Amino acid sequence: MISVIEYYARALTKSKASLISFAVRPLSFIFLLTVVSGGKLFPTALIGGMISFVAGVGIADLAIEIAGMKTRSKFYDILSTLPVHPLKLGLGISIGMSIPALPYLVSLIVALTYVRGLSLLRIAQIVFLLAFLWLWSVFVGLYVGVKLREPIVIMRVSNITLTALTVFAPVYYPIEVLPSFVQRAVLLLPTVSCAYLIRSLYEPLSEWKTALASLTLWTLFFGVLAFRDGIFKEE
Repeated sequence: MISVIEYYARALTKSKASLISFAVRPLSFIFLLTVVSGGKLFPTALIGGMISFVAGVGIADLAIEIAGMKTRSKFYDILSTLPVHPLKLGLGISIGMSIPALPYLVSLIVALTYVRGLSLLRIAQIVFLLAFLWLWSVFVGLYVGVKLREPIVIMRVSNITLTALTVFAPVYYPIEVLPSFVQRAVLLLPTVSCAYLIRSLYEPLSEWKTALASLTLWTLFFGVLAFRDGIFKEE
């Protein structure tokens, strides 16, 4: 498992161009929202960037990689014979693929800490919430990678899903922008609930319990699906 982590971490950090392209989308949204809002949405934009980095690793990158492994037969055969449970192997791959996002996440957390004057306890809680969301996204990636299989299909589905959950949903911007009758519904989305929980660490938000329950239930649900199917289990 450690070898798998090292393999993916090295493969994804070799090229500086790939590291920059990896960050273009989240950072561009942070820049645009900050400029358009005159700086008012800078804190929520930072949270949106964190959510995008974390969710993108599982929903998009991991799902595509799992499907792509099966087209590289030798690599697939080696991984499938390792004495490691498929779920642990998937976690190892996702950890390695997540390493390029760490510098960006640290920068965004530091920026939010500076803007909002967060304590060490609040920082630790943000890290915990992001880890929780990361676990959910990994479970989604494992499940989608098995069910859809074809890389081109997964690329389209994952990009649509990621965009819907991080761009159109109130992740980069506050949920209060939406009509009141819509807020409760979108709060049930895991990315929205995570963003809401992070905001609740420095703002008095009343629905944090609903958000926490939503994030927990979604993680458990997809965890069961990922554990049941595994990476290498055939239909």
